[in-house]
Amino acid sequence: MKLVLAIEIGITSSKVGLVNQYGDLQAKFSVDHDLDNLLPNLYNKIIEGLEAIGINYEKEVEKVGIAMGGYVDHIFGIIKFSANLQLTNYNVKEEAEKLFNKPIFVVNDANASALGEFWIGVAKQFDSIIFYYIDKGIGGSVITEGKLAPGARGFAGEFGHGGGIFQTKYPCPCGLEGCIEPMSSTSGIENHFKISFKNKRNHPAAKFFKNKEEITFNEIVEVFKKEEYPVEIKDLLEEALEPIIMHMALMINALDPEAIILSGELTLLGDKLIEIIKTKIKKYIIDMFLEELTIEIAELGDDSTMIGSAYYALNDWKIF
Repeated sequence: MKLVLAIEIGITSSKVGLVNQYGDLQAKFSVDHDLDNLLPNLYNKIIEGLEAIGINYEKEVEKVGIAMGGYVDHIFGIIKFSANLQLTNYNVKEEAEKLFNKPIFVVNDANASALGEFWIGVAKQFDSIIFYYIDKGIGGSVITEGKLAPGARGFAGEFGHGGGIFQTKYPCPCGLEGCIEPMSSTSGIENHFKISFKNKRNHPAAKFFKNKEEITFNEIVEVFKKEEYPVEIKDLLEEALEPIIMHMALMINALDPEAIILSGELTLLGDKLIEIIKTKIKKYIIDMFLEELTIEIAELGDDSTMIGSAYYALNDWKIF
């Protein structure tokens, strides 16, 4: 079996990997972007990188899997909209096939990450999962009965936006109401801490932080652990996470998954994150769901998206 060239296109650079049919990452490197010449620059530097590690692209690579953020039409390989890359209705598949001269498969990055965990990661034991990627933004994916559910156009999994009911405390730049991202993403949590301290000068959690106007999520996690999980910080975290916990409850009640899989920067909270979710979600799901609720933290880390895009390329016929 030949290898799949897996490409995760980020904002300023792309991660590149070679994945075999078992999900093993044979090699990986990164490529800096030229945003005015995105795909040609990517192709040239990837070929150079493969040659440098002794890989014959023409003979050893069979397919190419590309993962990108934004609204990805998974059938036609078109990026309908990517704010970060400033792309609208860009046919990645068509343009990439001209350059790479191999079959190209394009998938949303959150879906790819979920597929990676489903294939060889923590979710490999399950057939149905809800996958959350919670970082400075919030994305996700649904896999049910062993198949990705990407939606009619590949847009499923934009969990961070819309809804109307989850929170009204903070507005979202997207213009929709009730978005969970402004409060439950890691940047949202930072903002919630800062505003809480600003609005209440003697806030009980403020004493743990030196510079209350420049708090980072990493600092929140470090202080939370160092101070042995004080209730004052935990209360603020629970407030910030309430919207996403409500969202999880809705998904559980609607889709009855075997497990919730969590990835992204938020998982730095470790077991305390799972503890908070299981405690707070009791209000929103029936006991039968709660008793059988499994919540796991993803284990593939930064490699999950590359591995998942390779899985997508290898098994494209299975997941529609």
